Amino acid sequence: MKNVIGLINLHNSPEIEPLTNSRPLASTTFLGRYSFIDFALSNFTNSGIDRVGILLKDHSRSIIKHLGSDTTYLKNPKTGWQNIFINEYGLTNPKYNTDLNNIKENDWFLYDTDAEIVVISPVSFVARIDFNKIVKDHLKSKRKVSVVCRDTTHADTRFIDCDKVTIDVLGNVQKFENNYGSVKEACISLETYVFDAKYLKELLKKLPEISGLFTLKDLVHYISNYLDVVHAIKFDGYCRYFGSLKEYRDFSFELLDTSKFNSSLFVEGWDYYTTTHNSSPTSYGLNAEVTHSLLANGCQVDGKVTHSILARNVVVEEGATVIDSIIFTNTIIKKGVTVKNCIIDKHCVIKNKELVEGSVDKPLYIPQGEKI
Repeated sequence: MKNVIGLINLHNSPEIEPLTNSRPLASTTFLGRYSFIDFALSNFTNSGIDRVGILLKDHSRSIIKHLGSDTTYLKNPKTGWQNIFINEYGLTNPKYNTDLNNIKENDWFLYDTDAEIVVISPVSFVARIDFNKIVKDHLKSKRKVSVVCRDTTHADTRFIDCDKVTIDVLGNVQKFENNYGSVKEACISLETYVFDAKYLKELLKKLPEISGLFTLKDLVHYISNYLDVVHAIKFDGYCRYFGSLKEYRDFSFELLDTSKFNSSLFVEGWDYYTTTHNSSPTSYGLNAEVTHSLLANGCQVDGKVTHSILARNVVVEEGATVIDSIIFTNTIIKKGVTVKNCIIDKHCVIKNKELVEGSVDKPLYIPQGEKI
């Protein structure tokens, strides 16, 4: 897409403790093979946006390791680029480590390119968004700022602490307010914003007069209240917000039901890219029994796996059982062990306890590298 630059916002991701204690949500394993940032980056790639900045808040090692080559997510690496943006001042002054200050610190992309539109997308919402349609709607509105939002009938149980958006008949935002879960039906902001590049430049110059502690969300609220009209763009496709450990587990398992959900997120011609690891194919032993599960490359299974997700190089030995669980890379489930309702992080070995079990409402999380 010509004259459009995409920014992936890693500043506003929720902390899903304890899963994100040692990594950001962006590089957290999802569906065994992907990380959350893959979906946001791939949406840009499939929409023809090949110039991408990644607004990094912290955990740089984890992000850089996952991204690998700078050209992994680019359709045309000769004309496109993928840069990590860091606010160095914010690293030593946490209150100033905001997405907006990060953009301001790296505003060269607004001056050294021909950008006319800037699209900013988070990683905490997993959706298949065609930004060609979003940008076209934004331009048609003749507004300087747009927000992508979605209607839901589950606002009382999902999208907690996201913005609720009140929209008038002309498609303009009347009000932003926090979703505390008090109502079932609401229009929820996906925290995906479209800015005219020229207007964004003007705002960044005015920012010191407004607030040095503003986040991007704060700025959009301020624009709507005091400066200009914010246009609302409705999105009606599959979308899930990952704000808790239970949501991570539930929404991961949801996608095992291919008849209901895969057609909304995974469709022919819309590829999701990720860093490759050249793992061997999954190996099934003579005693393997696998049902309703998703296994990544490199797994070795000779036990029973039911309704579970296994990341790369997981080993389930003969006589071991995995039920309703998510297991991260390079973890070993030894003979005679049953794992149920668990989320087990990388490099764990489960061998000395016959039953390791959480509950449906509160899955048991086992930290990286643990021996059980």
